[in-house]
Amino acid sequence: MHDLRLIHTDLKPENILLVSSEYIKVPSTKKNSQDEMHFKCLPQSSAIKLIDFGSTAFDNQDHNSIVSTRHYRAPEIILGLGWSFPCDIWSVGCILVELCSGEALFQTHENLEHLAMMERVLGPLPEHMIRKSRCVICNLNLVDHFIF
Repeated sequence: MHDLRLIHTDLKPENILLVSSEYIKVPSTKKNSQDEMHFKCLPQSSAIKLIDFGSTAFDNQDHNSIVSTRHYRAPEIILGLGWSFPCDIWSVGCILVELCSGEALFQTHENLEHLAMMERVLGPLPEHMIRKSRCVICNLNLVDHFIF
């Protein structure tokens, strides 16, 4: 997709579908109270399809300033720095963490809290990003970063 100069801009688990509904049963290490074996159902194929290209943009066209579903939104979008292909890669990283942990990495609905959560997980955001930010409220917190 990126080879075609397309940026999806809304990658999230519900926009990723398994190609096949077939699965295999694998013995689980857990047993129930009657000491019976449990099984896990795993996809037989890891092939996926992306859906919902409604907000997809070409790299060279004008972009909306806000894209992506909040939980998968890259810091450069929140800071108003513009965005490109890396915003899709950020979303994929958030999705992978969610697949491993079972929970969204950044469960928030507010910009400053979202940035604070990012800093808690990744460490301080680079100063050059904060200085260039078009987010007035974000710039007010430059000294203390986004600690909640």
